[in-house]
Amino acid sequence: MEAHRNARTIMRQIDIIAIDGGGTGTRLRAVDADGAVLAEVASGPSSLTLGVEQAWRNIAKGLHSIATQSGASQIGARLVCGLAGGRSPERQARFRALGREVCDDIVIVTDGFASLLGAHEGRPGVVLAVGTGVAAYALSRKGHVSSASAWGFAIGDEGSGAWIGRRAVAAYSRHMDGRFAQTAQLFEALRSKVGDTFNSVQTWLSDANATKFATLAPVVIDCAAAGDDVAAGIMEEATRELEIAIEAIDDGGPLSLLGGLGPVFAPRLPARLAARVTPPKGNALDGLILMGRRGWRDEAVPVSEDELRHG
Repeated sequence: MEAHRNARTIMRQIDIIAIDGGGTGTRLRAVDADGAVLAEVASGPSSLTLGVEQAWRNIAKGLHSIATQSGASQIGARLVCGLAGGRSPERQARFRALGREVCDDIVIVTDGFASLLGAHEGRPGVVLAVGTGVAAYALSRKGHVSSASAWGFAIGDEGSGAWIGRRAVAAYSRHMDGRFAQTAQLFEALRSKVGDTFNSVQTWLSDANATKFATLAPVVIDCAAAGDDVAAGIMEEATRELEIAIEAIDDGGPLSLLGGLGPVFAPRLPARLAARVTPPKGNALDGLILMGRRGWRDEAVPVSEDELRHG
């Protein structure tokens, strides 16, 4: 009986569950009305570009873990989600429909916007998030939010882990049929990863999505560090693509590099950008909690008239 009362008490304390979902994995954090962390767990990929149903399945697993870790018998909190591919109204509607039985109040923004808020605590600045995908976001002094890249793997995400992996396999395929005669340590490394015959490579490609291509990024990075020219060329091209994304939205504010590949590219940036790089003050989950506590529901930052006058 006492345990049941404790579970109900904890359940009432859950105010916000922040969900940061991308192509590689998902993180969930439950906090009470004072911002104290009640539980934090990880789950599988929840990028909406990989499928709304898959995203919800993995998030539902994470919510179950949240309930187990916190002792709550059900989830009745607000869900504030920062999801890759979360800008699409159609995907948002389908996601909310799947989650309606769990929660009536579901806020959805992109993971890049959540990272922007977390990195600079809701203040002006720029972030470049590089992982499976890539997104550059900026918040100006007048509250204007802008972004570059983040179009998704099918046509964009230049410089991301998935993009790097795809470029590597493309070069390998050219090498295999004699269109790229240069030998490379990278090709030898890929041979054991994706296959050494036309059929084995085709089999590997048959279910290759952004997440799978991104698993090859560490191979390229390691080969580039070992002096492989082909891998180094891919990394140089990736760096230039990321530089272009930053420049498209840059207004000179502090710059933070985020995501699993952020530390890889930080020392590769040109000096004019590297001089402005500052450690993020928080992560996407922090940004989502900030959104929830301030009542923000979309990718806009309310700015007071006083802030506009002095911005």
